[in-house]
Amino acid sequence: MRKTTAALVVLAVAVAAAALTIALDWGWYVWIAALLMAAAALVVAALRFRPVLRTAAVVAAVALVAAGVLVVRIPPINSPGWEAGEGTLLIAANDKLAVTLNQETHALQGRAIADGGEVWENSFGGSDTVRSQQLGGDFVLLHGDSGSSRRDDQAAVVSISDGKTRWSENVGQQQPFTTNGDVVVFSSNETITGIEVRTGKKLWTQAGGAHAGSGGQSSYNPRRWVPRSDWVVIRGSDRSAPLSVLNVQTGRVAATLRATGNDFVVAGKTLVEFGYDSKGRRSAKGTPLAGGRPWQAEFRRSNGHEVLEVVDGKARALYDNRAVYLEPETGEVHEVPIEDRWTVNWYDGRVGGRYVAVEKRDRDREIVAWGVADTVTGKLVNLGGRGRPVELTIEQYSGDTAISRTTVVDAVGAESNRYSWISNGSSHGQVTIAESGRVESAADVVQVGGRIVVLRQA
Repeated sequence: MRKTTAALVVLAVAVAAAALTIALDWGWYVWIAALLMAAAALVVAALRFRPVLRTAAVVAAVALVAAGVLVVRIPPINSPGWEAGEGTLLIAANDKLAVTLNQETHALQGRAIADGGEVWENSFGGSDTVRSQQLGGDFVLLHGDSGSSRRDDQAAVVSISDGKTRWSENVGQQQPFTTNGDVVVFSSNETITGIEVRTGKKLWTQAGGAHAGSGGQSSYNPRRWVPRSDWVVIRGSDRSAPLSVLNVQTGRVAATLRATGNDFVVAGKTLVEFGYDSKGRRSAKGTPLAGGRPWQAEFRRSNGHEVLEVVDGKARALYDNRAVYLEPETGEVHEVPIEDRWTVNWYDGRVGGRYVAVEKRDRDREIVAWGVADTVTGKLVNLGGRGRPVELTIEQYSGDTAISRTTVVDAVGAESNRYSWISNGSSHGQVTIAESGRVESAADVVQVGGRIVVLRQA
């Protein structure tokens, strides 16, 4: 009887300790100790009962500990993945290899994505800042950026599978701008050049500088790398001169036009210019680049923020709680409202690409929830995972994919960072690690701070 009484006292203490651990944030070890105390108390209290009941008590004790561990879900003691190394960035990946670049020595390594084992090694050389872009397929582009100095820049293409340099060329003062998979385009303020990805052969050159491209680029930021383009808009030094639209594959001029403003994108085979009609309503004008008829369309603009770009092959205007899409061939307007009471988070998450960080506020304008919205469907993306989300940002995006970071707090107050890879309207991979920092990604491989991990189906 004394053992049973003592066991019940221990059980009561364990329950109280567990409750205080959650309320006062005493931490993981106290939580585990409380679980073990409760489990031991259950077993001791059942010793005076029949064998069947004693067995049931043992099973209940094991289930209690297991449930307590799974429900709390603290950050893992050993984070997944492998260390990238000091000053090393993930720059490309395929199904088997991750390519890393040492920012100081410019050493390249092909490493097995499973454990980080070295498969091949190469070096870009030079002492300038090196930038990189994965071109699709088996290739990664490296570019030595000399910045404000007058030295010419070097560019090279390296194979991901074997690490061999396919070509290396002097590109003058030009910067990488876009690719269509076969041709990579470099541009300065005065000249734009198309180079064959596989051989490094210069295919074409035109006077003028890149001003916009298809694949998600607006004219407000003409030098940002565009992941995929079939057309490039160029503008000469004379601002009054017409704009020219080039075919990336051939470098030939497909259309020449005078834009009345800076709000335009290239969607499909159409240049879409945004403006206002005579009554002050938002409008768009489509100029075909390869056959078709010009068009003009009107749509409703919201007050406040507006972002214009290409998403899902269509021209998109993004507002607080909706997206407006224009079909590039016809100008047909299609409005997609974001799920009820959710609005775009313009400040804590990036707004480029298909996915945007959204928030929900109460009547006092306090944020009560975070999420990721698919602007093509208007639905929220289910990021899954246990824990109470307290913050969310879009860390990285490219076209129709995004990397989201959610700060989560578990039942005992421990914080961790949950990273999700989002594509095709849902989360396709997820990892929770204690480390935070700069995020780089390639395919479903992501680098967070100093660790590289593979995102798999959660």
